[in-house]
Amino acid sequence: MNMTVDLLASADSPRARARFINQRTKKKVKEFIVKRRGYKRPDFNRMILDLGRLGWTHEKIADVLPVSGASTVSEWSRGGIPNYDNGDAFILLWQIEVGLDRYPREGEWATYKYKIGQLDMFDDWDELDAVIEQLDQALSLGIEESHNKP
Repeated sequence: MNMTVDLLASADSPRARARFINQRTKKKVKEFIVKRRGYKRPDFNRMILDLGRLGWTHEKIADVLPVSGASTVSEWSRGGIPNYDNGDAFILLWQIEVGLDRYPREGEWATYKYKIGQLDMFDDWDELDAVIEQLDQALSLGIEESHNKP
């Protein structure tokens, strides 16, 4: 009984509380630290370049987002970090314009590829070959018709 009272009395001290909390949450803290090591922040520069390919200027992006001006967007393209609200709004704008749920993170430029707009037009060679065959047939029919005319 005396030991229980001493334990409760020492639990009021910050040192004992910290030791108790550490033991209780040690596993969760360790998981958090491991996940934090692998965290990569969003690659805002790449997203700005992607929007630029779709016709967005820094001024247009700044007009849509709750930021002061185009210089803010230019700063992000040079490595600046937006506050959470502006960054979240920018990511949402990028996702809507590009049509992807995922967004690029720093350091993924060589491993994670996606297509924007019509940049994938020439990637499917089978479809391109079919179009070329149709054009060849149309040209050959046109040539034959021109030779058959009196």
